[in-house]
Amino acid sequence: MTDEPVPQTDGPHELLSAVRALTRRVRVAQRGTWFPLLVFATITLVAIPVYRYAPYLDVFGTCRSRPQHTVCMAPNPAELGYWTVALLLAYAAIAAFYVRQSRRRGVGTPIRPYVVVGVALAVLMTAVSIWLTFHPLLPQPADPFSTDPVQIEVGPAGWLVNGLASPLAAIGLALLVLAWVERHWALLAYTLVYLAIGMVQGNQVIHSSSPWFFLPHLLVPAAVLLLGATAFALFRPTAEVRA
Repeated sequence: MTDEPVPQTDGPHELLSAVRALTRRVRVAQRGTWFPLLVFATITLVAIPVYRYAPYLDVFGTCRSRPQHTVCMAPNPAELGYWTVALLLAYAAIAAFYVRQSRRRGVGTPIRPYVVVGVALAVLMTAVSIWLTFHPLLPQPADPFSTDPVQIEVGPAGWLVNGLASPLAAIGLALLVLAWVERHWALLAYTLVYLAIGMVQGNQVIHSSSPWFFLPHLLVPAAVLLLGATAFALFRPTAEVRA
């Protein structure tokens, strides 16, 4: 057996192409998009019994009462508390998932920007929601006990702020950061659609006496998140990339 030098035939262009191909493989191996979507779908579905059965806590003093009738001009603070805690726990679970995945695949994922932005948006959503309770952008009826439909006229800026203060918007805006972290164009397109749905739903006024009037606001985004989680899970990477 003789030792012969291996001819080096790769030029600069071939080496650059190989580096780019390896970079693409690493980025694909880093992705775990399906898991955050599944977590957010879960907490959205769990919110249904909270919306339906949680007692109204008038911590902001927005309720008005008369014999056998009470009207509250703000959403139940219990719902806001649920979303704040649920989102913080969700990001903790997502961070743990990506750390575990990185150790298993041998490829690290810069997930910290996504988690930090997600937590910041959850806190900001809570602060803005409380501010809107005392400074509502949507006009309040002169008679809170009136059952007549009210024509609401608000400028685009008002609708935008009101829509962005929702938990669904907080989830969607953070997903934009995840799309950047994972260099995931499909996730970017998906997130833009999800945000559009959330903005439309967040500015809808529902006139209903049913205690389940909120269901479309939770079932529709939950379905979108579950479909997204399923689609991204079907195409998730399985191969490990090790240096």
